[in-house]
Amino acid sequence: MRITHLWLPGFILLPALANAQSALMALQPDRIFSGEKLYESGEWLLIKEGYVVDIIRTETELPPGAEKQQLKGKTMIPALIDAHAHLGYQSVNSWGAKNYNEANLLDNLSQYAYYGFSTVFSAGSDPVALINELRATIDLKSLPVATPLAAYGVAPTGFGPNNTFLDEIRTVEAEQETNILFGLDQTSDIQTLIKAVEPKRDAIIKIWVDDRAGTQPKLAEPLYTELVNQANQRGIKVVAHQQDSVDTARLVKAGVAGFLHGRFEDEIGEELSRSLAESNTFVIPNLGLSLLRNMTISEDPLLIETLPSATLSRLGSRVLAKTDKTMPASNSNDLIRWQLDQLISTLDASIKRSFGSATARGVPIILGTDAGALPDHFFGYTGHKELEIFVALGMTPEQAIGAATYAAASQLGLNDRGLLEKGRRADFLLLNANPLNDIRATQDIHAVFLLGNELDRKAIVGRLTQDRRD
Repeated sequence: MRITHLWLPGFILLPALANAQSALMALQPDRIFSGEKLYESGEWLLIKEGYVVDIIRTETELPPGAEKQQLKGKTMIPALIDAHAHLGYQSVNSWGAKNYNEANLLDNLSQYAYYGFSTVFSAGSDPVALINELRATIDLKSLPVATPLAAYGVAPTGFGPNNTFLDEIRTVEAEQETNILFGLDQTSDIQTLIKAVEPKRDAIIKIWVDDRAGTQPKLAEPLYTELVNQANQRGIKVVAHQQDSVDTARLVKAGVAGFLHGRFEDEIGEELSRSLAESNTFVIPNLGLSLLRNMTISEDPLLIETLPSATLSRLGSRVLAKTDKTMPASNSNDLIRWQLDQLISTLDASIKRSFGSATARGVPIILGTDAGALPDHFFGYTGHKELEIFVALGMTPEQAIGAATYAAASQLGLNDRGLLEKGRRADFLLLNANPLNDIRATQDIHAVFLLGNELDRKAIVGRLTQDRRD
């Protein structure tokens, strides 16, 4: 499948900035959280041609001719990054290989953009050449969608993803006559893989080290050790899906860049936390993957915005996790928050200890959701819920936002985004409340800007929620 045409949801601009795309644009919210530093003394974010020029302390310091816009009551944070997802298979209606096409990929990326995400890493389930082509087109034309990254998937031949997802990926491989999953069974396979990957820009390899409860062979330690060694010598990142803390420790020693599942329930203790921190090896907790499946997400106003009525009706039949506590008779927002709080409170104590230990010892924890890997784990929406979980388990809101912005960008090698600072892309959210007081404020979005342009979020909603048939 080649990229033949692109549906564009469109950009809009704030009224006072309609002709400012090539001029200097100055925005003054109540506060700017750069991803690392808080500004709340009336600073201005200065933008030109889609990039941050500077954060200016006072209006008198602004360059002559700058188009100015005051944004009373708003908080600005960098656009978010999802460092673990699977594009293409989930549509607004259904899940599976039948959805993997250009139009649905763009729907997925538009959905991410709507929720304030600039970038998504799709981990090992795509034809990489196709995603690279799509990314190049988005970059060239400054399209109003999230930027996709992709990885080469590696496991013993014929295995890797969970058995259900594996069948869907094989179907896409057959339909598109391309490899998505690459077999690694002997040392000679490594050179073949490295030759295929090395010429590609920003190449990432994902390895699966998981026997799927005895239903699959696990990638052998000598093979992944040699693969990681050769990849690292060439500047190619290797990220891992692993099974338990024993595998985690071995993979850290081998030199992987990070882990797409935290496996906190298996105890990330003091020694392993220290090893992860010292090696700057990132960990993605991915705790929302199980929790959200036990909630009435069809009643969540944040999700209702981007799904057609038929999908919401189907989701409404989901059976809730049992609880001995009475749900509050209140509005939908309160009900959703209460449900997530209750589910977080039921997490095993080992998860809470592991998360706390990792955070306290400086393990690089970054945001990832595994959205799209199984049905109805929706793009963008799940990232905001994951941030709630981070804070509930002990992170400060500043740390949680950092995990979803500059830390994720740094770990993925994206030096042009993730922070609001000079020379980086002007990708940011304007929020109606202060997320440093309540992390749930990231869900109350006033506007999303990519490359200094405001997204037409209404157009995106219109596209995603229109009646359609699979």
